[in-house]
Amino acid sequence: MNQKLIIVGAGGAGCEALWVVQRSNIVSPTRGLSVMGWVDDDPGRKGELVEGLPILGPSEEVCQELGGHGLMFHCAVGANRHRQRLAELFERAGFEAVALIDPSAIVAETAQIGPGTYIGPLAVVAPHARIGRHVLVNVGASVGHHSSCGDFSQVCPGARISGHSRLAEGVFIGSNGVVAPGVSVAEWATVGAASLAVRAVPPRATALGVPAKILALPPT
Repeated sequence: MNQKLIIVGAGGAGCEALWVVQRSNIVSPTRGLSVMGWVDDDPGRKGELVEGLPILGPSEEVCQELGGHGLMFHCAVGANRHRQRLAELFERAGFEAVALIDPSAIVAETAQIGPGTYIGPLAVVAPHARIGRHVLVNVGASVGHHSSCGDFSQVCPGARISGHSRLAEGVFIGSNGVVAPGVSVAEWATVGAASLAVRAVPPRATALGVPAKILALPPT
């Protein structure tokens, strides 16, 4: 019997998450997910239909009403900090995080995928890669062999995480950005779109360009 799922976030990322659920259900209908509806923190949107499914209400309200009922959730929110806050809220309320992996994605048998993570269409996760909790690996992105993506990190469309590289918690790699082999990007740092990180990126820093230069450091 299909398991019931709530998608947290009724925006673009949510629509893509629903798309992956629908595509996966076609491939494996007997092991599919039944989406009950959305969560959106604008109370005025409760009851609104998005892609034919209702917005169930704001996150706090949904957690109070439906928490502990054996439901699953997927947090489809693009902002890493916001996704972390919401995912942890729903986990504390007793919801089970479910990873969504598009049928067209190529994921090695030796790769590890954490709960709540999204692996989009045409993405590649290579052997011995480790993907943490609630990570977004978007359309056409690749995560190389023996590399890692920390919890709540995000690899945007077309980005390339090379082998033996390390993304810490909350890292953001912009579209078509590249992390060179063996390079580490520290917690909550950003590598901009179409940028090439050839050296370690410090915590909470922003790196842009080819090769990427550190443009912003957090206050000391």
